[in-house]
Amino acid sequence: MVAETHGLSQRGGSIDVHVRIGDVDAPLIPKGGADVVVAFEILEALRAVGYANKNTIFIVNRRLIRPPATKQRIPSINELENILRSSIKRVYTVNAYDDALKLGSIIYENMIILGALYSIVGLNQYIPQNIIEESIKANIRKDVDKNIKAFTMGLRYGNNKESKP
Repeated sequence: MVAETHGLSQRGGSIDVHVRIGDVDAPLIPKGGADVVVAFEILEALRAVGYANKNTIFIVNRRLIRPPATKQRIPSINELENILRSSIKRVYTVNAYDDALKLGSIIYENMIILGALYSIVGLNQYIPQNIIEESIKANIRKDVDKNIKAFTMGLRYGNNKESKP
């Protein structure tokens, strides 16, 4: 089951998407009930801390998108990461923004983070990598090779000592 809570998405705000797999009765994940949180931006990760429990894995893009028109001081990425690590034990950081720029566009961040999720959580036990690559080929119309390369770049985060908690 999937549920999207849009918030201010049409005005540049974040979108929360809940995905539940298995025998579930409702699409929304209860507070403290998340197995995995994937945050495409570090402030999103901090907003999602309430969904965590002692076993929750956080996969966080080391990207900070500063809110517009705020007069408050926004801490640095390193400060925000330290705040997050003080309350969550299993935080994996991903430099998807920088990796995507190496491929020529930030549009590849999503695929890099998908590769990181796949490798960190161990989804290869359930879905072989060639199935993911075939799905990319079947569902993406432009730059298929770069999307596969982005997914492959993300795989290294499951083995990268720097991204591990």
